[in-house]
Amino acid sequence: MDEVVFRVEQNLEALQVRMGMAAESGMRMVRQASDEGRNMALRALQDPSFDGVRNSFQSIWTSCLDFLNRIRYTALELTDPQIFYQQLQLFFQDEISRNNAFFVCVGLGLGTAGGFFLGLWLARPSLSAPVMKAIACTHTGYPDTVSLTRVSVPQMFSTSDILIRIRAASFHRLDERISHGYGRTLRRMISPHPESPLVLGRAASGVVEAVGQDCRSGLEIGDEVWLVAPWYAPGVASEMAIVPESRVGRKPFITGFEGAASLPYSGSVAMGALKQAELGEDTCAGKRILVQDGCSPVGCVLTQLTKKWGATVTATCYVRSVPVIRALGADDVITLRGESPSDGLFLSTDSSLVEKFNLSHALATREVIFDVIFFTTPVTYDKNFLYKYLTSGGRIIDTYEVPLMTDDFGFLGRMALSWFVTLRRLVGWVLRSPPDWGGPHLCHLTLDQLAGYVNEGLLQTVVDQVFTPEDAQRAIEHICSEKAIGSTIVTFRDGK
Repeated sequence: MDEVVFRVEQNLEALQVRMGMAAESGMRMVRQASDEGRNMALRALQDPSFDGVRNSFQSIWTSCLDFLNRIRYTALELTDPQIFYQQLQLFFQDEISRNNAFFVCVGLGLGTAGGFFLGLWLARPSLSAPVMKAIACTHTGYPDTVSLTRVSVPQMFSTSDILIRIRAASFHRLDERISHGYGRTLRRMISPHPESPLVLGRAASGVVEAVGQDCRSGLEIGDEVWLVAPWYAPGVASEMAIVPESRVGRKPFITGFEGAASLPYSGSVAMGALKQAELGEDTCAGKRILVQDGCSPVGCVLTQLTKKWGATVTATCYVRSVPVIRALGADDVITLRGESPSDGLFLSTDSSLVEKFNLSHALATREVIFDVIFFTTPVTYDKNFLYKYLTSGGRIIDTYEVPLMTDDFGFLGRMALSWFVTLRRLVGWVLRSPPDWGGPHLCHLTLDQLAGYVNEGLLQTVVDQVFTPEDAQRAIEHICSEKAIGSTIVTFRDGK
């Protein structure tokens, strides 16, 4: 063991000796390289060929010193007021120089002011646009896309517009058709600000929030009003809506917001149909009227007014709606469908064909001749068989909106349509009258007339169900179902 320890010690001593020799050899090589570098530098400085480089450095240094001296002397001259004044006199003694100096000063002023305001605009705080709740269609043409969403609060683009806080809005079958693309082509060309998403709702009631300075309607802030919107205009099923004064009227004072929202659109359509049929307070007495689907929103209005004006009214409806149509004044009721298969009326899965069978069977057994037949909901069957139940001058009048062929236009058709729209707008601008793009006639005069009928007791509001904005899709489905009676309402009032 001692011998192993002795050998290890010897190896360590030998390693230390070799490391010391290596370190001394390295230091000797560094000193030698340093001496050689110093000698090479001395020889280069003493070499005559280096004089040119040294002279060049000296010349550059001298030039720098001269340049600094000239800057110093020039600065002293410029700071001397007397010398500065003499230089200005020499500069402005020429008219051209004075004009140039003037335009330079103007340019500097405008540039400074422009830069200042540009900086203020770029540094302005980014304020989020105000938003509101609205019932809208997010993707036109797709099913189940109607929902409660957030949209920007509308802005008043005309001095005759009126801003209204909506309390209740009504849905119609037309809203369901719009959500599936009805009028999409023409609406994009007509509307200066196409909506996305597309707000629905054709009629509403609410309170005036603001009135344009050129508005002549006599409405003031706080007035309770009802309003109507055509198919090509933005919908009004939202917390706030802006509409022209020509489509706003004072709501009936004897009905609430929900009841008032049910009448503006359906009542305007019904009034247009009565005008087309040449029926009024003085011409309706003694007439025989048939109202198809008398419990639809338009059918309810037609049934009530024609009955109050002295006509004999026959209305069609489903069995569950018979008490309602009787209460509205119908003299005779034709049920469109039986309650059970034992009635023998379920001949087809198409409800429209079943309706035709019921209607033709009922009219054949009654042997009644009508002066006017109103169709308030669309049907797929041919209505020519009804002409044998009309008087010689009788009419069949459709109150629902017909499909628009412009929805199926291709590229060339849309191009021609755009020229047509531009021409119509130009003619409207020349005549100072907004162009009519089709659909029922909607104006404040009709709304005022309807309000008078309601206040006088000639017309009652028929509201089937009142939904919340969160149930918008259910409201649309309900108004298009066979269970609907009267109008379907969505309320925006708090706590409802």
